[in-house]
Amino acid sequence: MSLNQALDRYFAAWNAHDPSAVVAALSPEGTYEDPTTGGPLGGDALAESVGTLMGGFPDVHFEIISANALDQDRAAAQWVMRGTNTGPMPAGPATDQAVALPGADFFDYDPETDRLTKVVGYFDMATMLSQLGLQAHITPADMDPVTKFGFGVRVDANRTTIPGALSVTWLDIDPEHQFTLIDATTEIVMEQLGNEAYLGSYFATIGRRNLTISAWETVEAAKEALRGGAHGEAMRLLKRGGLGDNVRGITSVWEPEVLNGIVHSGPGKPTSLDELGGQWL
Repeated sequence: MSLNQALDRYFAAWNAHDPSAVVAALSPEGTYEDPTTGGPLGGDALAESVGTLMGGFPDVHFEIISANALDQDRAAAQWVMRGTNTGPMPAGPATDQAVALPGADFFDYDPETDRLTKVVGYFDMATMLSQLGLQAHITPADMDPVTKFGFGVRVDANRTTIPGALSVTWLDIDPEHQFTLIDATTEIVMEQLGNEAYLGSYFATIGRRNLTISAWETVEAAKEALRGGAHGEAMRLLKRGGLGDNVRGITSVWEPEVLNGIVHSGPGKPTSLDELGGQWL
């Protein structure tokens, strides 16, 4: 056997959609890593990672542009990963978008075992996200212990009624349960978009903390939404342990005491709240 044959065996395992064969193409202590793995993976952890990719891209295929030995025990390969994201991924649900993602791998090879001992892959995460139809946002590093950064979402209900209540919910959950929470939250939002008393929401996720601020026509409408329907089912999911065991949180309803007029830049007086011209939050 040879280094070139070891490379052929490795890429054939990927294109056969066989996670165990990808692992078997490496030595027993062999590892793989790329920008998504958080470090080197081997054995069962590598098989799980490969399986996740293949679950998200059932038709994934690596087109080899070039593969060349650098010396007797090192090699480099240039490739294009092609496939359509029709299954869930760690970054979220399927986008149904096709990718043609260029990348490169660098290999270490052990002639005695005739196996690859190390694979390090490189590709541009921003290119991958763009091809999937996703947005890539860069935030500063956390400034402990005071300031932490995350991401936010606004739901536009297209209702401009002056709010008579705000509901505030926060939940601290472990990252592995984040997408379960997103699914439950999506169900709540889709239900409430049909509720004329629902005026919109802001969502923010910063570390373990997930914050929701929603505007409602009345306190009664806010309380009713928190008690039943999809929100009630989400609360039952939490109590059953569906969001993990390490959960903290609160729900609350607030009644505005002061709502000032809309302030514009430049000279002039604040305009009436009735002239909002857009939804709340």
